[in-house]
Amino acid sequence: MADRFSDLAARTAVDIVRDRLDQGPPAGIRLGSPQTAGRLTLFPVFCDGPGLEYVTLAEAQKDGTAEITEVDARGAVSSLRVTTSAKLPVLIIDGEVLIGLKQNRVLNTTILVPGEAKLEIPVSCVEAGRWRRATAKASRADYALSPKIRAAKRRAVTMSARAFGTFVADQGAVWEGVEGHLGDLEVHSETLAYSDVEKRRRPEIEDRLRRLQPETGQSGVLACLDGKPVAFDLFDRPSTLTRLWEGLTGSYIAESLTPKAGERAMDLDTAAAWIRGTAAGEATRHRALGLGELVSITGAGHGTTALVVDGVAVHIAAGPG
Repeated sequence: MADRFSDLAARTAVDIVRDRLDQGPPAGIRLGSPQTAGRLTLFPVFCDGPGLEYVTLAEAQKDGTAEITEVDARGAVSSLRVTTSAKLPVLIIDGEVLIGLKQNRVLNTTILVPGEAKLEIPVSCVEAGRWRRATAKASRADYALSPKIRAAKRRAVTMSARAFGTFVADQGAVWEGVEGHLGDLEVHSETLAYSDVEKRRRPEIEDRLRRLQPETGQSGVLACLDGKPVAFDLFDRPSTLTRLWEGLTGSYIAESLTPKAGERAMDLDTAAAWIRGTAAGEATRHRALGLGELVSITGAGHGTTALVVDGVAVHIAAGPG
């Protein structure tokens, strides 16, 4: 169940997240010059602070120290099992798409899996038309889940965490979002697989990816479509953003390919104000799966989640609420 806080409480994970989002330069968040590709604008985010030692899922899978499988021979739509022999914790982020197994899934919440551990992780299906084994182990898709679907999933997971202490999404809403996204991008998929977006629209996505690169020292990014924020991701280390850049940015680009008219810009001051605003609203904290605590903040027009471990905000994610 949710643990609600007053201003008199000792410094908590909620305070750590709010401090990181609220503070401006020179000690807090600083924005760089935006990069633009079509309807998409990316604001580089810089923020100094402590970082933890861990490896990303991509790194762990590459060196063979982590694998994700069905929980058992029968499988369960909403759960998978991660097994790691890595000495360091393994970071898996909200929105990472996992392909193969009995159907493709997406992670519901950011998790820092302890080193040398087994853990069941909460997921949602992003391939409604298949329930048969394709592979024994899941691999990462090249691009993360669409910001729009990710935001809707975040709202449901926050409600689940506050009511029951679980991280369950609205599966029907996820399927509806995937089907709508495929339709918007004119992508036909026999199994309604979200990952078919990267198969069918890869050339356009890769063309724009080449024009959008992280800056030295950049640890976060605010993505805007037609001047409206659609996704914000901030990590404790610039190296984490660099490793996840293609997957996250590819998902922002895919969203920008939907045929909608009109382009307008957002200026730096407005972007900075929006990021600060993601710290406002009702805040709750919850025991995370794996290491740390999960913070959820819901306010007027936004939803924010963050994984805090040992006093460090490892990943803060926000979007329209």
